[in-house]
Amino acid sequence: MKQKILLFMGLAVLLMNFCGVVHAQSDEIEWLDAQEYTLYWGDEVNHSGYFIKAADFSPAKPKDTENDYVMLTITSIYHDSWGAILANNTEISNNTAFDDRLNITALEIVTGNDIPSPYTVISVALSNSTGSLPVKIKWMDATFEFEKKNSDEVYIDERAYFTLEIKNLKGIPLESVSIQEFIPQEFVFDPDSEIKWNLSFEPFETKTVSYSLKALRPGTYAFNGTLIRIEHEGRTYSKELNASNIIVHGPFINLSKSMSSDSINLHDEVNITLNIANEGDRAAYVTVSDQLPVGAVLLSGDTGKSRVLRADESFSLTYSVRMDKAGDIVIPATRAKFVDSKEYEGTVYSIKKLIHVKDPNEVMTEDAYDDQVYSDDYSYDEEYEAYQDDAVQTGQSVAGEEEDHGKLQFLYDILGSIADFLKNTKDKIL
Repeated sequence: MKQKILLFMGLAVLLMNFCGVVHAQSDEIEWLDAQEYTLYWGDEVNHSGYFIKAADFSPAKPKDTENDYVMLTITSIYHDSWGAILANNTEISNNTAFDDRLNITALEIVTGNDIPSPYTVISVALSNSTGSLPVKIKWMDATFEFEKKNSDEVYIDERAYFTLEIKNLKGIPLESVSIQEFIPQEFVFDPDSEIKWNLSFEPFETKTVSYSLKALRPGTYAFNGTLIRIEHEGRTYSKELNASNIIVHGPFINLSKSMSSDSINLHDEVNITLNIANEGDRAAYVTVSDQLPVGAVLLSGDTGKSRVLRADESFSLTYSVRMDKAGDIVIPATRAKFVDSKEYEGTVYSIKKLIHVKDPNEVMTEDAYDDQVYSDDYSYDEEYEAYQDDAVQTGQSVAGEEEDHGKLQFLYDILGSIADFLKNTKDKIL
């Protein structure tokens, strides 16, 4: 038992030398009123920004003894951390103070096999002198050092490179460190990398995260700061790094196509307009070429043009065609090829259009047929229609059925009788 106590004492000494100064209570320090806490094994309490945890106890025995001890770990919002062993015996004191700021006394330590869990009752007091308190620094800033570098300006065909260096300033391992980037939708992430990383750090370890992006179009883009989250001893800390801007240079050709109408009669004219604009910040030589739709005859205007298009400049082309083919006609996409002074080049297309060309003669015939059909009273026989359709499809003739002429049927009957009489008379004469 004595050896184990000495082992824990040695560990506590190492913690004190490494994390901070722990010493016995000084009579010259004025302590504020103390507060008592009961901590079971694994419990933690927050006393004015000091997190005190009952990390371990002496091994349980059949009954409680005076040689029991408790091992405490203390961390603070001032980014300090300590360790201490308190006991009620001649070898280990039941009281300790931390940098003349925090005073802890173990009033009671209870272990044993006949209790659910060992526990301790401690008394905690703060110093009445605020001058001894360090400047409050956020835990993340005291634990990690971050250095982020990225490209400030790139060309449209170049990648923007980012590097984030993270250094663990503490002599403790950190197992759960997540890094997340927020990328504008105008950028494509490097397919060989991930947008989120989960890392772990050994004491004083430094790691570097690198990635690259490619812009879809020129412009000035604001990047939100990288979000860092760390889970440590049951608490989550987060920090957002400073935002940054990236300027992307280059031409950006926008091509659109419109028509004066999307529904015309056969042999009528339609005007087609092409709008070409450079929405980037660099000039480019642009060549526009269009293709006439099927059945179209060019009447006036040009379907293509080449010229230098500076930043924020635009031009239009309009031509007229006569549509000599009826139906739903596809208006092909227009193509524009461009190249700039850095030999960055590309091709863009407008969207396809659809125009309905009506044949007036076919429309009149259909209308007349519909008027005739719906003006008569007739019975609708689905089985007969199906049979008639089958006969037509197989080249058969439909016979044995008398056509119903509605209200005019009696006239057709008289005409039929006269026709039969003339036919019979002709047969007899011949």
